[in-house]
Amino acid sequence: MIKIASMVGTPDLEAPTLAPYSGNLREAFSKVAELGYDGVEFMTKNPALLNGQEIRRLLGEFRLELSQICTGHVWGEDKLGLVDSRAELSREGMARMKEIVDFTAAYFEPGIPVNIGRSRGPGDPAQPEKSLAAYEAAFRELADYALLKKVRLTLEPITATVAKFILTTQDGIEMCRRVNRPNFGLMLDVYHMNIEDVDIYQSFRDAREYCWHVHVCDNNRKWPGSAHLDFEKIIATLNEIGYDSFIGTEMLPWPDPDTSARAAIEHLRRFIPKGSFKTRWR
Repeated sequence: MIKIASMVGTPDLEAPTLAPYSGNLREAFSKVAELGYDGVEFMTKNPALLNGQEIRRLLGEFRLELSQICTGHVWGEDKLGLVDSRAELSREGMARMKEIVDFTAAYFEPGIPVNIGRSRGPGDPAQPEKSLAAYEAAFRELADYALLKKVRLTLEPITATVAKFILTTQDGIEMCRRVNRPNFGLMLDVYHMNIEDVDIYQSFRDAREYCWHVHVCDNNRKWPGSAHLDFEKIIATLNEIGYDSFIGTEMLPWPDPDTSARAAIEHLRRFIPKGSFKTRWR
């Protein structure tokens, strides 16, 4: 059964993020739990600034699961990525991502995914083959490191307005095959899929083997149901392929945090009934 998580910005962030709540985790968890979300997903950048034990305690207090750890602000704020603009491995970026893997392994359940979105780094559009080879090598190194710690990695295809490589679901599938590690899969975001993919629904079918997490918002980056994406059909397709993990909201807190969080869960619950299951590490 599919479960629903809300993105929450952790206290180490200095810039706004695509989440209704950020900073005060007790307040965020309380509101998310009261609205009926099954879990939370963290947007973070520097685990050295976080209290993992307290975060784990708060998750238990509010009976919320952790669905994934997102790392977009590693690049967005600190400009650290796995591959730099020369299409070479960034040791500083790799070190930060390994710190996030360590943090995940130390405080949360085995199999929790760490997302690689913007944190993959820019690469060099003038050197596409070199860039893709550098991404492959970096992803494999990080995956091998994470595997020993029972942490999964989820690569996110991102639209060309944000990234220069691995734009479509099919690009992501190809990179998963190149990396060829059992803990390296995909996190598919319907916002980016709507821009880059020919057919969102067929992309989910194509990625059946690799899709371990899904991000949702509407095509306007606001709460699901605020624009034209067909979430009834999206959820039906996920059920069709046997998807049984989390979908997480990643959206603008519009028109205000409480309204966006409530509107999102109300729309999604039309197609995803409240239930109970144990997320499994495939």
